[in-house]
Amino acid sequence: MIYSFTFSFILGIIFENFFHFGWSVGVLIFIVSIILSLRLRVWLFFVIGTALFFGILRISLVDVSPDQNFTKFVGQKIYFEAIISHEPDVRDASASYTVNPAGSKSSMLLVADRFPEFKYGDKIKVFGKLDLPKNFESDNGTEFDYISYLSKDKIHFLIYRPEIKKLEGYGGNKFVASLYSLKNILIKNISAVVPEPNSSLLDGVIFGTKQSLGQDLLDDFKKVGLIHIVVLSGYNITIIAVGIFWALSFFGKRNLSFILSLIFILLFATMVGWGATVVRAVIMSLISILALYLGRPSDALRWLFIAGLLMLAWNPLILFHDPSFQLSFMATLGLILFSEIIDKKIISKIIKFLIKVGVPVSFIVALEKIKMREIISSTLAVQFFVLPLLIKMSGFVSLISFLINPIVLPLVPWAMGFGALTGAIGLLPFVGTILSWPFGIISYFISQIIISLTEFSSSLPLATLQTGSISFWLIFIWYLFYGFIFYKLKTSPRPNKFGLPLL
Repeated sequence: MIYSFTFSFILGIIFENFFHFGWSVGVLIFIVSIILSLRLRVWLFFVIGTALFFGILRISLVDVSPDQNFTKFVGQKIYFEAIISHEPDVRDASASYTVNPAGSKSSMLLVADRFPEFKYGDKIKVFGKLDLPKNFESDNGTEFDYISYLSKDKIHFLIYRPEIKKLEGYGGNKFVASLYSLKNILIKNISAVVPEPNSSLLDGVIFGTKQSLGQDLLDDFKKVGLIHIVVLSGYNITIIAVGIFWALSFFGKRNLSFILSLIFILLFATMVGWGATVVRAVIMSLISILALYLGRPSDALRWLFIAGLLMLAWNPLILFHDPSFQLSFMATLGLILFSEIIDKKIISKIIKFLIKVGVPVSFIVALEKIKMREIISSTLAVQFFVLPLLIKMSGFVSLISFLINPIVLPLVPWAMGFGALTGAIGLLPFVGTILSWPFGIISYFISQIIISLTEFSSSLPLATLQTGSISFWLIFIWYLFYGFIFYKLKTSPRPNKFGLPLL
């Protein structure tokens, strides 16, 4: 029933977003579903009607209108007090602050100079010219709806290069601020031992920050389909979740390891920010750890739909205007539905062929020990399933991603582990930096291998194929075709070994 309810809830959101008939139509659908259920004794009608009603009702209650008290001052210089409501996005030459003006329902984005620095929770005075966000042309030549992207988080105004003055007092959550401070200290500890751009890569795979990687290197990661390891993805959360649980279980305290694992994951998610990808991965990771604790298999598909349902109930606008949510959800769905099919229909036949032509069985067994078969099937499933969305968003296809992902992904847990140890050991007073050097050297070499492979792969001829953007209807037909393929080839989908998403 959860699949029917979630699909119908999403359809209700889409229906109301396009046609704007209002919640009264949802009530009518709900009443008709009750009548049909009673007359035909088919309770599925009631489930579908209820979900459609709640989807229509939820999106109709969303208010994305800007604060009229500020709208009338657009284009003029204004002066107001505000609180920095999110962790600043600090780049080499600038810093972006999301602020909540006192007494306003709208948030603002301030794009300021790199210095002086301000932090989450600071009370500030702002003076600058008030502007509205504007849509812009993306790399693939299509218009990116930046206005809707910001408004989904109630950010309706922009001020470029404002004058900012810090005030007395504090307006944030001190516990959250302490987690942000801890993250920044860990990042500084890594930077003290590992040079750039390797330290920024480690910061990316551990915390999801990528400010100092440089645009050229970021573009290389995009070209070869590895950008998901730099931004914080479900793959990173998976490594952390499973690693913590098994590390703590090693000491024989399963009850304690279960509780501490849950607490640590929630703290880590708060530290890195509750983005759409993180929320989805955290929900599934928490459920999967519970399954590990209880000794029961985790139904990954069911919990993926529950995670998506909860996120859309919280903010239905992410369905249309959050690329992170779209890619994260579809990547995990592709992994769950197609990884086993690819393993049985393709990988198994390739292995049989390799053995037949004389490849040593010992070599095949060695690949099995490092989970290469699982990595390849999972990578192919994800890349295959999100391909339409990637073409829509980027305007090109990474032809090399199917080869480079299986090579690089096994290195990511090691980079995360040694990078995290470098930062954590650096917390020790007096001798922390010295003791962290061996771990920093190892993490440097691992990260350098990832960077070198990425740069080399992106420079290969035909590494990418320019396609241009594609329409919504082509994407819709494309996924209908995927559904047809799955229907023809389906096996009973099962989660991977830990029941956790890899992307």
